[in-house]
Amino acid sequence: MVSWSALFFLLLAIAAGFACLKVGGPELLESSAVDAVWQLLDFVPELTMGLLIAGFSSVLLPRERIARALGGQSGFRGILLATAIGSFMPGGPFASFPLVFALSQAGADIGALIAFLVAWATIGINRLVVWEIPLMGMKFGILRLACSIPLPILAGLLARWLTVRFPLLRVERTDD
Repeated sequence: MVSWSALFFLLLAIAAGFACLKVGGPELLESSAVDAVWQLLDFVPELTMGLLIAGFSSVLLPRERIARALGGQSGFRGILLATAIGSFMPGGPFASFPLVFALSQAGADIGALIAFLVAWATIGINRLVVWEIPLMGMKFGILRLACSIPLPILAGLLARWLTVRFPLLRVERTDD
């Protein structure tokens, strides 16, 4: 069965193809298609590793411990733990999203998952040390870090509140 998101992106790709054809003719359409294939080939190794991470993690993560530490009953402490883990998570989306998927399968609740992703995206301790402080300076790095720390905590709490207030927003865990 095809998901709605896959259908949406298929229709978007077809529309983009028609736009390329209209704007630049068959040459632009062909050039764009060749570029897309090369980009796909560039992503295949990372995507494969990300899927392996998700598969291994979903088997290796102890469900009881994850549910206790990051589940719905973990309270504020679960949000803080997810924020800390996300803050130190290295790598790009091919590493972090498979881990979020595995954490979800292991019993982490939506607040912890959102806190993890927002911390990964906004705090990024590894980026702070490797890029930000060397390029922008210590004061800038500390100020940006101080401004970023509350964001994943607020996002996690807001996600929990929104799913209680608006049941249609609840994301159910899928067991295979």
